[in-house]
Amino acid sequence: MPLHAIEIVLTREAGSLELRAAQEQSRLRVAASDDGRRLVVLVSAKDERRAVRKIWKRLGDALPVDVLCAVFPGRDGKYLMSIPMEPDTEERLRNLAVDAGQTPEEYLQAVIAQALARRAPRGGRDWPAP
Repeated sequence: MPLHAIEIVLTREAGSLELRAAQEQSRLRVAASDDGRRLVVLVSAKDERRAVRKIWKRLGDALPVDVLCAVFPGRDGKYLMSIPMEPDTEERLRNLAVDAGQTPEEYLQAVIAQALARRAPRGGRDWPAP
């Protein structure tokens, strides 16, 4: 079964004891960045979507996960991201997508692309600071 590299962005820094406990509970090997807010895990799964589901299932309650993102782009050149949403937010997204005649994934992809286009460098200037 292929391995998939997935980046985990946390809502706050996770200490070494918390990471060790999460690794033991999930049976996944996790590598942390220096700031303790970003992790990378290699997951054995048939595809990236299943790898992401496995991470949510095993680490979702053990760590303050904010976003999961594939480290490498897929065959289509896009990065798979998984963002948890409150039920109200998810319902609003679904309604906006229906109004636009799109799936929630298509709608969110278009909104993100528009936001990135607004932030794109113009005239050779650097990207604006976050």
